[in-house]
Amino acid sequence: MKNSLHGTVWTVALWCLLPYGAGAQAAFNLKTGIETWSFRDELELMDQSRHPGQMIGFDIIVEKNRGLFMPGFHYHRISALHESKAFRYAFDPSHHYHFFTIPLAFGYRFVDRKALGVSLLGGGEAQFFYSLDTNPVGLDDDMVYGVTAALTGIVHLIFFSHLTAELRYHHGLLPVLRIREDSKLRGLTVAVGVKL
Repeated sequence: MKNSLHGTVWTVALWCLLPYGAGAQAAFNLKTGIETWSFRDELELMDQSRHPGQMIGFDIIVEKNRGLFMPGFHYHRISALHESKAFRYAFDPSHHYHFFTIPLAFGYRFVDRKALGVSLLGGGEAQFFYSLDTNPVGLDDDMVYGVTAALTGIVHLIFFSHLTAELRYHHGLLPVLRIREDSKLRGLTVAVGVKL
């Protein structure tokens, strides 16, 4: 099962790269950021849902004639608790969800100058949950789905050809928690990186 999943991901990625063919340029973008997530059912019940977190990961930026394909691999660590502050880059005592995402985004670079590039991208992402820390709300690993899916939209900036910044929106399509039918995650990530 695990090998077939990896094979499927790589097959999809290769098929997505085919249109770029010869003449495409590829770069590696290493990045880190802060984020805030909310559960749809919490928002509907309590009118508030803030789960701050941090991420680290990389994207591969494939570009041809201003067209972009940007697959990536990102690690996320988000609080299992509703918290007062939305964005925090802090590694306090552990009570977090840990998961990876593999986004596949397509887009276009609208501004392409030496000092600044601005791109808009959109696509989907697979979310792979692998661990949930001990927490005061009584959730455990068995209550979390292993794989879910989301849509993603991205505003991507590049400064002086090597520094990057982005705002990314995640819109969950499937529930995350088995015990809550409408526990779809929504999130915002603000990240900075270096394009190598």
